[in-house]
Amino acid sequence: MAYITKRGNSYSVRYTYEDEHGKNCDKWESFPTKEEATNRKKQIEHELAVGTFLIPSSVTVAEFLMDWLPKQCSKHKWAPKTYESNLSTIQNLIVPYIGSMEMQKLKPYHMENLYTTLSKTPCGSYIEGKKQELTEKQKLRFLSGTTIHEVHRLLGTAFQYAVEWGILVKSPVPVDSPKKSTQERTIWTVEEMRAALDSMEDPILHLAVHLTLVG
Repeated sequence: MAYITKRGNSYSVRYTYEDEHGKNCDKWESFPTKEEATNRKKQIEHELAVGTFLIPSSVTVAEFLMDWLPKQCSKHKWAPKTYESNLSTIQNLIVPYIGSMEMQKLKPYHMENLYTTLSKTPCGSYIEGKKQELTEKQKLRFLSGTTIHEVHRLLGTAFQYAVEWGILVKSPVPVDSPKKSTQERTIWTVEEMRAALDSMEDPILHLAVHLTLVG
């Protein structure tokens, strides 16, 4: 059962729930209007009745991911490079932007904002989670769509575990993933091929490159 109490200019919904250890806990949630408080009261009572109530948690994205990562590494016996790659993605591409946000407050639009931000972020902005000073030239080289796609993939996998662990009801990661980058191959002109061959003094290297270009 939940109750509504007027406190100053706001309305509070008070209710009791059982935590993961079976202990009764009291919780207060404040709302600016009585209508919002009433709607939340009905939602809580319904979720408690049907067993879908989500235990309140203030765990942040950074805390969750840094807890999830070593567990997955151990469970799936990742190679060191796989662990290091995922750790780098978390430290440099996720935590600096949404790491301080609470998991239960994340919405799909937060994910979309993250992808948009990353698409405008220069490569190497963070290394081991530390902000880097970039040159003007480095600032012009932005993260690729493939890199952002990897962020999406990692968050999609991690947040599904958050659902299984009872931290989230539903993953906020969008179904549609960012598009991977496609880089068109450049073909040398006849002049460029001749210039390259003319610059090679080693006859064996000259022959090898010549055959490669012909092929």
